[in-house]
Amino acid sequence: MGAGYTVMKFFFILLNVLFLLVSLGGIGVSIWMFVDPTIPLHFTQESRDYLITTVIILLASIILLIVSLLGIFGAGQEARKALVASFCLLLIIVVAEIAAGVWGYINRDSLEAHIRASVKHSVGEEYDKDDNVKALFDTIQTKLHCCGAERPMDWVRGKEFIMGVSSDITTYNVPESCCRTGIAPTECQGAVRDIPIGKEPNKSLVYDNGCYTMIYDKIKESCCIILIVGGVVLGIQVVGLILGLILACSVNRARRYKA
Repeated sequence: MGAGYTVMKFFFILLNVLFLLVSLGGIGVSIWMFVDPTIPLHFTQESRDYLITTVIILLASIILLIVSLLGIFGAGQEARKALVASFCLLLIIVVAEIAAGVWGYINRDSLEAHIRASVKHSVGEEYDKDDNVKALFDTIQTKLHCCGAERPMDWVRGKEFIMGVSSDITTYNVPESCCRTGIAPTECQGAVRDIPIGKEPNKSLVYDNGCYTMIYDKIKESCCIILIVGGVVLGIQVVGLILGLILACSVNRARRYKA
């Protein structure tokens, strides 16, 4: 029993070191989500829900950090109470992750419609009013090489883009972030200003693809990566639960064996 117990304890400590690294990564990601307004995940949910999601990620990471520290201490010092506490907290995290995964799978069909509506709302309503949305969308247009929600003419919004004039207009402007890479600033300014209503900007100077499809594809790719990483982490956590339970039940016998 001594050799087997030692091996289990070693692997349990190793798993908790991995949990420690994952928890620190989760804390870093949640802080990044708090401070960086240019994350495309903003489009997957309302601002309040996005904040709640970020807080949940932060809290889950902190709990996982506590789990890892309790697990390392409990295994190293053969402290049964610490092992039991680590097991209980980890069980809560596993149940919450499974529940979140099931909820996400059930609501997967509404994601595309929500992102489409959110991108259109950002272009039509929020771009001129919210500096964070402006920075986010300018960054997206520049990095994803796109313009507008579905096409550049989405920037025709019934109001003058720069001046905010509410009367009828015959021309429209698009943001300079729509200009293709390598275009001179003066050439860019000429291409994005005073475009006749009903006419597309010069496609050789301005991106002609809408951003909605680009954003949706990027989020789908990110979700696939998150699912793969989450599945691996969940599997490791289940193994950690099993080892933690075995170690918690074996501590007293191991002490008697050593004695």
